[in-house]
Amino acid sequence: MKMMKKIAAMSMMAVALVASTTTAFAAKDFSDVPRGYWASKEINAVVEDNIMQAYDDGTFKPEELVSRGDFVKMLLVTVGSDDMQVKIANPFTDISASGTKNYSDILRSEQLGLVYGYPDKTFKAARIMTKAEATSVLSHITTDTACDESILDKFSDKDTIPAWAAKSYPKAIKYDLYVNYPDEKELLPNKKLNRAETAVLLYKLKNQLNLVKSQYKNAGLGVEHLDVYDKAEVNTVTIMETGVVVDAKNVLKVYFVNDFKSKEHAAGDVVEFYAKEDVYTTEGTLVIPAGSKMIAKIQEIVPSEKMNKNVKVVPVFEKLILPCGKTVPFYAKPLKNDGVLTENRWVKPLAYTAGGGAIGAAVGTGFAAIPDPKKYGVGAAAIGLPVGAGVGLVTGLVTNGVNYSAKEGEAVLVELCKPLTVPNK
Repeated sequence: MKMMKKIAAMSMMAVALVASTTTAFAAKDFSDVPRGYWASKEINAVVEDNIMQAYDDGTFKPEELVSRGDFVKMLLVTVGSDDMQVKIANPFTDISASGTKNYSDILRSEQLGLVYGYPDKTFKAARIMTKAEATSVLSHITTDTACDESILDKFSDKDTIPAWAAKSYPKAIKYDLYVNYPDEKELLPNKKLNRAETAVLLYKLKNQLNLVKSQYKNAGLGVEHLDVYDKAEVNTVTIMETGVVVDAKNVLKVYFVNDFKSKEHAAGDVVEFYAKEDVYTTEGTLVIPAGSKMIAKIQEIVPSEKMNKNVKVVPVFEKLILPCGKTVPFYAKPLKNDGVLTENRWVKPLAYTAGGGAIGAAVGTGFAAIPDPKKYGVGAAAIGLPVGAGVGLVTGLVTNGVNYSAKEGEAVLVELCKPLTVPNK
């Protein structure tokens, strides 16, 4: 009983350690976004997903206001249509290819019908977005649903919602595509939108892309498929003009660059993998060229324990380096064993079993000295091997597990945690 309690306590400590390590690993360090900031989680997430960008000085500027042009660009990235080919002429009188920031994105938005211009044929790209405008856009591009306007009754300032946005808010509230900070009972629809509020809105939208109408998302050149692993939860790849987007949950095969032995490594070490050969979609589009490197960092090595608990290596994949030298984010984890690398749990017991059997055979020869073996129904082969193997199995089960090791070129299946964007230029 004491042994079981000790094992349970150690397991809980290991889980706590993994959780705390993961939090520290994922956090970003913006000098103006402390960890206790109300939108820090969302800010970290949208920066990691390249939806929004940090500044060169290491700041995020969460209170900085967001223009219509910048909002359009961020929204296109969120829904996966930022690489769509522009096929329309410029319909606006106040923007131009040479003088307007985000010019192509504004045309993409117009082509898709994301963010509308004004009746006087202007777009006003530099004009600051309001919360009502942003909420209205998100409501506009998401699937229609029946909404009771009484959902607004919990907000003290519902009467300040502009008339043109009145029908958008009930759906946005139902889908939780709105921001009500710092007072959860206030919408502040006419407040100018800042970067922190934008991060929260786009983070929420990114995590509910299933709500976005199909005509607005992944408006690339088409969708193709991978067949690396036939049991993969997802196998779709979106083909864009400038590259491909491999959807999250796809499975890829990577190979160790060097021999790996867990006893020679520690948390924080970098481990390199590579693509052994070109990875193509089943339709023939190159996804990842041979020789590309996948860089992982060891988040933790869980040591062996008694009762046949083998060493566990927890790698976190961070980036993909293409043969051309370009680096892109690559978020993945080992497909099997809950994201860890470990030897099969029976490797050590079976090794002990074989060794025990050999020893048992030798010991069993002693039974040949029994005056009348038949009287007992035993003999060297009859008892020595089973007893020796049984002892070996028990020994393997109750002693420490084995370290994890892999040979150079050994393959590992990994599952993408986030979409992988691979440029072709």
